[in-house]
Amino acid sequence: MNGQVNARPPGYRPAVSGSNRGFWKVVLPLVVGGILLVVLVLVFRPVARTGAVAYAQANLRRAADAAERLASEGSLADADRETLAAGGAVDDLLLIDPDQSSNDPEVVSVLATEAVWTGSARAETGECFWIRIAAGAGRSFGTVYGTGTDCSADEGSAAPPGAWPEP
Repeated sequence: MNGQVNARPPGYRPAVSGSNRGFWKVVLPLVVGGILLVVLVLVFRPVARTGAVAYAQANLRRAADAAERLASEGSLADADRETLAAGGAVDDLLLIDPDQSSNDPEVVSVLATEAVWTGSARAETGECFWIRIAAGAGRSFGTVYGTGTDCSADEGSAAPPGAWPEP
């Protein structure tokens, strides 16, 4: 070979190659996966909000239904938090005094008087929902819904009627 000596045997490969193809084989799927996760979080965020709001509203409706059942045998004042808890229809809910604010969808602030029953609960989104039942003539009840900032039954009983947003 023209007197030149080849110091490298055939098939020799240096320890550090000039290509970074292996780096891109690892980094590119990680970047694509990260972007996909961000897109999925943004797309499904409304679904999570909807579920949180629906859960709080469903808990309030269950508590109100239990209060109406108790009131049909007596008055709305009979549907206080102790009696509702003892009735067993809302065993998985924590019922608290009307001057305390709810901080969870499973914590319902309850106010029971002869004429009105009010329950308030805070959804995981931070929104507060309340439901108010007013005694009518002949054992009939009128139900009013609303939202607010202070999630106590005292505040819900004095708040103007509103509407619950659709979950």
